[in-house]
Amino acid sequence: MFDKILNRFEKLDMEKLVEVVNLVWNNREKIVVLLENLPTMLRETGASIESAGESAVQASRLLTGGDDTPSAGELSRLAANALERCERELAAASKIMGSLGQEIDDVRIPSVRPKYIEVLGAQVVGGLEFGESPLVNNTAARLKSGAGRLEEIGRDLRQVATQLNRLGGALTETGGSLNNVGVQLKQSGVTLRSLGDFKKK
Repeated sequence: MFDKILNRFEKLDMEKLVEVVNLVWNNREKIVVLLENLPTMLRETGASIESAGESAVQASRLLTGGDDTPSAGELSRLAANALERCERELAAASKIMGSLGQEIDDVRIPSVRPKYIEVLGAQVVGGLEFGESPLVNNTAARLKSGAGRLEEIGRDLRQVATQLNRLGGALTETGGSLNNVGVQLKQSGVTLRSLGDFKKK
């Protein structure tokens, strides 16, 4: 048995072993101070990690919501639904504007113009010419242009609504992950704190 132990010592680099022993001996006071303060350091570090975990859990609640508060995903969906309703209203208004412009352009008013004839070198009224003219010129074109701009705004609102829906889902998932991280940190902090609670015999 002793032969095996001696054989193991033969394989050790004695110079390195001496260096390690010298390092420990030369720094023995610092090592003693470190060992004396280690329980306090462990407790304080564990408490800090546990506190960080609690903060992460609280932050996750802001994203995932609770009994009385909506989640970030729910708020995003509400905003997206409101934008989609606005887009539908703008599309309806755009159609109305286009139709109204065409109807206004179709309105004709009667017109009467005198017909002139020349009598003895002078122009005199020889009759009346009946016709019709538009009430307003190019109303349809102007209203259709405005309707087109409304449709563009509506499409932009729909894109924003789509992005809000995606963002809401991502934020809710992030909240769940953040909660898991917080729980793990709290558990790690408690464990680390317990390592500092050494009992003296």
